[in-house]
This record gives sequence, structure tokens and C-alpha cells, in this order.
Amino acid sequence: MTFLNALLAFGATAFAVPLIIHLLNRSKYLTIDWGAMEFLDSSVKVNSRRIQWKQLLLLLVRCFIPILLALAMARPLIQTWKDASGTTPMSLAIVLDDSLSMQSIDEQAGRLGEQRNRLQQAIVQIQEILEGLPAGSDASIILAGKPVEIWAEHQPSQLAARLVGLNDRAESAGRLDLAEGTQAAAAWLEKSSNPRRHLLLISDFQASEWKSPQQDLARDVAKQLSSRTVPIAWSFLNASSRTQESEKSNLSIVSFESVPSQVVPQGKLTLSVMLQNDSQQAVQVPVVLMEGLKELERQSVSIAADSSTTVRFGWTSTKAQDTVLKVFADWNDASPQDHSMTKVVRVREPAKILIIDGDRKKEAMQSESDFVRLALTPFSLLRGEPGDLFTTSLVDAGGWNEAMLKEYQGVIACNLADLNPDQRKWLRGFVDQGGGLLICLGDKVQVDRVNAWEPIAEGGLRIGSLGARAPWEGSIKPTANAAFEFSKASLDSLGSARFVARNTLKLDEDQGVAPITTLAYDDGLPFLVSVALGSGRCFWMTSGCDDDDSNLPALPVFLPLVQRMMTTALRWPVGWEETELGENWVEIFSQAKKLSLQVPGQTAKEFQADPASLVSLGSSRLEGIGQAVADQERFYHGFTTTAADRKQELSRDLMAIEELETLAKSSSASMHQDAKHWLEQEKTNSSGKELWTWFWLGLLAMFLAEMFLQQSLSPRSSGARIPTVMEQATGSTKRGAA
Repeated sequence: MTFLNALLAFGATAFAVPLIIHLLNRSKYLTIDWGAMEFLDSSVKVNSRRIQWKQLLLLLVRCFIPILLALAMARPLIQTWKDASGTTPMSLAIVLDDSLSMQSIDEQAGRLGEQRNRLQQAIVQIQEILEGLPAGSDASIILAGKPVEIWAEHQPSQLAARLVGLNDRAESAGRLDLAEGTQAAAAWLEKSSNPRRHLLLISDFQASEWKSPQQDLARDVAKQLSSRTVPIAWSFLNASSRTQESEKSNLSIVSFESVPSQVVPQGKLTLSVMLQNDSQQAVQVPVVLMEGLKELERQSVSIAADSSTTVRFGWTSTKAQDTVLKVFADWNDASPQDHSMTKVVRVREPAKILIIDGDRKKEAMQSESDFVRLALTPFSLLRGEPGDLFTTSLVDAGGWNEAMLKEYQGVIACNLADLNPDQRKWLRGFVDQGGGLLICLGDKVQVDRVNAWEPIAEGGLRIGSLGARAPWEGSIKPTANAAFEFSKASLDSLGSARFVARNTLKLDEDQGVAPITTLAYDDGLPFLVSVALGSGRCFWMTSGCDDDDSNLPALPVFLPLVQRMMTTALRWPVGWEETELGENWVEIFSQAKKLSLQVPGQTAKEFQADPASLVSLGSSRLEGIGQAVADQERFYHGFTTTAADRKQELSRDLMAIEELETLAKSSSASMHQDAKHWLEQEKTNSSGKELWTWFWLGLLAMFLAEMFLQQSLSPRSSGARIPTVMEQATGSTKRGAA
């Protein structure tokens, strides 16, 4: 036997209270013999024994009252009790996989000619289970696609009503999060009122998703569920018909990327679409690019059996606005949901960069600033065309002030000998407020003065101790914790970089910040280091930006390297990047706006946005496009899963029935193919009996007994009357005369 509210059982110790009160209230009588005592002795002897037994019985009743009350509130449960009728109410938590793989069509589900995907088939099974639960049962549904969502309506009828909306849902959540899903289900079951508790996991059980770590997690979950005060049983229900997927033709779009990731008006994008053919034969597929409802381009692509290919589209932005681009493969198979992907391209005005040159030369391409400007604005300088992500302004070391910084989003300091205290203060405030700063060293830098700058911990810019510029031959390479990623072409080009001089930098380790080394020299010393300061970021480069220190400025990697440094350093206008599922969509509005907001999977709502501040517009657990409308202006934002998660969800292989049964057995779970089988099995396994009703009845009997005994001991209600002294004396005289 166990208790559903075990802590309340300790209240039984309150039985000692009436016992202690009884002992404390016992009077200490002093016996004094006097003449009339001999007439009272006979009456006292007759009544004392009867009164003592009643008082003892009353004491026992009063001790039993707190014991029965505590046990009744603790809800005792006999777990070995078998209910053959299957009518014992239960608490059921259904963990439902609503990831992308559950959108695949299950051809064996539904009526003849009717197609259902795995999620719809799972919903049918859930509705049948909810209808078949015993009276008094409660239930919840945990949507376990990452991030997890809990439906805790309790009443099965309410859950069934919500499932109708889920049945028509076209969007999908992230990959199955077994850990969070089962943890949320167990937490809900802990608070449930029924002693019979069950966790049901419904999934298609993808082979790629249920690898060894996931199977080990399932076994850990089983141990945690069985170790609870009231053990929680669990089982698996297969949502797929388990047909031979590998024999079917399936095509999917794995990724949809834009290069570069940011664009300005009249800027050009290359849209790369990766397609995967999982069938055993080559296919010819039309691939279409659309802007809104307008078809922009169509290409016919040939993909070999069991292989992938990449299709590229060109797109040119027209004006600064959000644009929704969609690519889809015009193909027909069992998984139409993976034939398309949508991306929001945010077109914004170029970011303004101030370049401060400490060694400006008249000759072309002789100053550090010349190489930096070329890397930031290649279209305008080389072709005279728009499309650059940045616009630049160039000043000498003393040609700028604090007021000028308000017009720029980023600052690059090239080969400056020193910065005076005011300039250092201005730049630190600029970075704290969201600006980006790149400090490039060179032959003009006065190391002793730079080492005297205020450290970061004291509101300065110095991140370590500089060594004097000295000859050094070698190359650089990315580190494991780089601030940004490099493409394969950039890595190949970076391997050709050769240095002849540098400054060494020893990072301070006790400033309470964590500098990130993105590139390092062969000997491990940092070449490119960044640190987050306030809302912005500061980069330090320990060599010059011209060709005096290395051949890096002449390599193809220099242009993307400088642009990635600045896009990472400055607080680029928010909304450039898509948001992962579960993360917030953030915007900045120049003026106060009343928005009509629509996020995937949620109802539209009105939202008031404050001006000139970061505004969180909410998050989504479903892939899709969010939309905010203010007057005639529209803002779009993409919510998407990670590329790795999407690739895993597109895998066609499912666990075999034998593998599922082995997994269920090792996880102490039962395996079911449909709702009917689960209901029948649960009816035979119905167990557990609460005894709290009997304890409440016993408590009521104790209260009645206590009232009866209390009344019987009351002198006013007692039928027996103690004789007076005169009656005793008269009785004795009469007996003597007789």
C-alpha cells in the first residue's frame, strides 16, 4: 500500500495531542478521612470502574480521530488490486510527435480513396482512446515537436475538440523532443487526481531519430517513471503503417539559402536550393521560384537515384521592404509537405561605416583604408553599381568626434598610433549602444600607449597586453569556437595566407568577459579576437589591413572576411536572419505603431509597438512566415527549424516492427498498433484501489462515538444519581434495624 499524498500521512502523529492533554489534566487528589466517608464508599466503588472504562474508551476514540483524518487525506492506495471491470478512472498523458516526418502520407490509413498523413492518423487514434476512457478519467496532450506545447484541459471532451483544429494544420513543429515531452507529461501526471496513471507516446518512430542515444533516453525515462511514489506506466503507439518506404519515389527540398544573407536595394542574391532524391531511380523535376503569387523562374533538374543536387536562382531586390520568396518542386509523392520551402528576404538600406585611417597615403591602394573600403564596397568601387551592404566614410586620426558616431553603425580604426581618453570613451559608449568596432593594428601603433588604455572591466577597450610588432612567418587558421563560420571556398583561400610581421596579443583572463578567438596563428597566438560589449561587439586584428604584413588583403577570402566581421560586430537591423522555432521575433520601429500580428499556428491579434525600442512580437513552434501589418506597411519574418533537424526529419527509414518491440521491452513499455488494442490491453491491466472512502466512514463513526461517550459521561444526562449522605445514613439505619 502507498499514499497519493504521502506527506499528509504524517499528520497521524497528532494522535498524541489528546493523549498529552489527558495526562496533563489528571487531577492530583489529596485523600482526607472524615466521618461521613464510610457512607460514600459503597457508591464510589459501584460507579468508579464504569466511569474509568468509558473515559479510557473516549480517550481511544479521540486518538483515532486524527489518525483516520490524516490517512483519509493521504489517500491510501493498494496497487496490487485488480479491477476486472476496467472501470477505474485513470489519468492519461499523451505525448504526440508532431514533427515534419508525421506529415508524410500513410496510404493504408483512411477510407478507400482517402489519404491521411501520419499526424491525422494519430489524431483518429487519440480520439478513439479519449472516447474509450473510463468515466471520471482526465487526460492531457503534449505536442512533443520541439519546442514542446502542453494541452492540459483535463476533460477528454475538451481535448477532442482541440484535435479538430490540429487535424487541419499544414505546418509542422521541430524534431521530436522526447526528454522535454516525457518530463512535461510526468509533471502533469504527478498533479493528477487518479491513482491510475499512464503515459502514451505516439510517433512514427523514425530510424534516424531513434538511434542509440534516444533509445538510452527512453530507458532512463522508464526508470524515472517507475521510481515515482505512484508509478507511471507507459506505452508506445505506432502512427505509421510501416510500408516499405524505400521502394517508393520520394523527393524533398533539404535547404533553401541565400548568398549573401543580407541584401540592400538593387542588390543581387544567389538563391541555392538543395534537392534530395531518395528513390531508386533517376527523376526529372521542375523547380519553381516564386515571389508572393508571381512565378519568377522555372528550371528542370535531373537528379540521379539516391543522390542530391543544387539548383541556383538569381534574384535582384528592388526596394527596402520584406519580400517572401518560395521555391517548390512540382512533384507528386507520399510526402508533399517537403516539396517547398519559404524564405523571407529583408531588404534594407546599407549600413554606414566610418573608417579612421592613422596612416593615410595619397597613392592608391597603399593605405589600410583602401583595402578595407574595397572589401566593404566592391560593387560601387569596381563596377559603379549599387548593391553593396555598406557605405563608407573616410577620416584621418583627428578628423572625427562623438557627434559623428551617431550617424554610423560601425567604425573601423586602421593603424592608429593611439586614442586619447575622450576618443576611447566615445568608442566604448558607441559599442555599448549596439555599434560595431574593428581595431586593426599596424606599424604606426605605439604599443606602450595602447597597453596603458583602460581594460574592458573598467569601461575601456583593451582586451589584453600587446607585444611589439616583429617579423614572423607563418599562416592562420580558424579556431573551434569562431564567432562566425567560413565557407569551403573561404577556408581554401585562407590556407594560402602568409604573414611576414605581426603584433602579439596576450588576452587578459580576469576581466569577467570571454573574448572569442576566431582566427589564430600557427603557434596558437590570436590573430582575430572579438568580445561582446553591451549591445555591440568589438574586434581586434593583430596585423595591418594592407599588404605590408601579409598577402591576406590580396586573397579572395579578404572581402567576405571583412564583411562577416562587420555584419557580426555591428547591430545590423533586426530581422535579417530567420528565427529558430521557439525563439522570439524582434523588431525595431521608428514610430509608434498599432500592428495586426499573425504568427504561424496562432490566432491574429492586435499589438501596440513602442517607438525606437526592441519589440518582441512573440515566438512560434511551427515553421512558417509571421506577418505584422501596420497601416500600409508589412513586416514578414521566417520561423524555421535548423538544417540538421530538417535533414533528419526528411529521412524515409522507419524502425522495423521487431526493432520497436525490442525497444519497448527494454524500456519497460508496451507496444500497440492501434487505439483498439491499447484500450483492450489497458482494461485487462486495470489496477489500483483507493481506500480513502473507508477511512472517511471510519472517521464519521469515531465522531459519533465521541459524541455518545461525551454525553454518557455528563452528570446532567446520566440516568444514575449518586445518593446523598442523608440517604446513605438512612439506608444504613434501616438495614441495621432489620
